[in-house]
Amino acid sequence: MKDKYYSIGRVSEICNIPIKTLRYYDKINVMVPSIRQENNNYRYYSHDQMVRLFIIKRLRYLGFSLEEVRNILKEDDIQKIELIVTKKQNSIKDEIIELNKKYEEAATLNNKIKSAQRILEDSNNYNVESSFKLEKQREVYVFGKTTMMQSYKNEKVSLEKWIDIIESAKERNLNIQGDILVSYHTEMFGQFIHRDCEVEFSIVVENDIKDAEVKKFGNFLAANAIYVGDYSDIVHTYISLKRWIEENDLMVDGPVTERFMLSPVDLPNTDQHIVKIIVPVKPRN
Repeated sequence: MKDKYYSIGRVSEICNIPIKTLRYYDKINVMVPSIRQENNNYRYYSHDQMVRLFIIKRLRYLGFSLEEVRNILKEDDIQKIELIVTKKQNSIKDEIIELNKKYEEAATLNNKIKSAQRILEDSNNYNVESSFKLEKQREVYVFGKTTMMQSYKNEKVSLEKWIDIIESAKERNLNIQGDILVSYHTEMFGQFIHRDCEVEFSIVVENDIKDAEVKKFGNFLAANAIYVGDYSDIVHTYISLKRWIEENDLMVDGPVTERFMLSPVDLPNTDQHIVKIIVPVKPRN
């Protein structure tokens, strides 16, 4: 018997399958050992069963369920087996695509946190006016939706709109590459007054202009400010930035946009939230 059959321990060692798993396969009739000694319940497997166990292990590694494994082992028609394996291959391909999306989203979040960390490291000595800059706004692609907000007052973020824009981008298979942007199509400070306000919620995505809802944002001169902390106090930074714009002989030249570099959908601590205020400007004369 020793030349033809293998103990459960030996099979476990050769096939690298846990003994517990082999006993489970026996219990559910996926692979019942050829010999079972009645006096001690020892299990012994034939050489052919060892081969089939290795096939089972490979199929399980590929993600086949035990029921699918049973069907494949019973199937004699190689064309049917080919169809089953092709279906699994396509399923794995879909999983890879989804995993790549998750990887890219994780990388985007990690980059956001790293950028925010550099700002937060200096937050104890932070002076908001030192963040004021006049610079050419880098061009990016964004996917967005515009909505008329009734009696709007910009005291807190519109979380439901943020979630909607993120989920809509994913539904369109757009690759999210960056931050959420909120643009106010009203005069500066108009978003802080209880009045109807046209607000555009968008998110930075991969350079893909095949989608009709994806457009370019940027490529204009802007006065920028970095605000750190609870969003409800951001109006004071707006006031200081507006004064800075006027002192530098500039005038507002388009809708104000807030770029949420680290937001409530990234981290819950409001003291660590970071918003970049982007005000399109042009020389006064």
